[in-house]
Amino acid sequence: MQPMLSNNHLVVRAKKTRWKCRQNTKQLVVFYKDIRGTAAQSTLAEKWVIMKAKSSERPSVEGRNRDGSVIAAAISVMSEKGYSGTSIQEVADRVGVLKGSLYHYFSSKEELLFRILDESHSESMVIADAVAALGLDPIDELLEYVTRQSLWYLANVERANIFFTESRNLTGERKALTKDRGLQFERHVRDLITAAQESGQIRSQLDARLLTRFVIGAMNNVRFWPSRSAGSFSDEQLVSALVELTFNGLEAQPAAHD
Repeated sequence: MQPMLSNNHLVVRAKKTRWKCRQNTKQLVVFYKDIRGTAAQSTLAEKWVIMKAKSSERPSVEGRNRDGSVIAAAISVMSEKGYSGTSIQEVADRVGVLKGSLYHYFSSKEELLFRILDESHSESMVIADAVAALGLDPIDELLEYVTRQSLWYLANVERANIFFTESRNLTGERKALTKDRGLQFERHVRDLITAAQESGQIRSQLDARLLTRFVIGAMNNVRFWPSRSAGSFSDEQLVSALVELTFNGLEAQPAAHD
């Protein structure tokens, strides 16, 4: 079963940077560790924490439920009309509230988009954490991650489409934070590939950066497979084929003998 993201416990994991945020009733306690100690990473982490704290100031259960309803409505409208074609009024109509009421939960349409992308990144990192906790060999961890992440994309096609096509509409700090979290995702995959190369499990003669682009590209595009196969295959069948193709493309080749 795919792990679910807890509203009160968000874990963002990367090999070199790890944040843990646990929300109490009135405050957000933050544990931030940056092994490299770079000012840029630290600044981005602090800004991300501040933005998460501000977006978490919704104490009632009803408020949290409404928050989720607004996000779901925004995903629905944006997937139909794109970010530029979406208005706050349309989101409010989809939720069934007055337009002014939405500003109690989100300050702008851009904040809505940021939240959609941020939650998507968070769920990807939760998947990565869950797979890492299994203690698998590098290649098995990579393939298990590809499996779970691809299934998530297929189960959340609308959210995934927004994730991959609308981030260009972010500005300022939101754009920088989203880009940084995307790089964390890429580093995680590259680290797994590098570890598998070092253990002799996958091709070592190819640059890990190119193999990373190959794997990420395959995962990112699996969301198009159902429509292009006329619904002939289940999500599990599609992902099984993707994983097999990925492994065959990465697998170390036996040395040739004279």
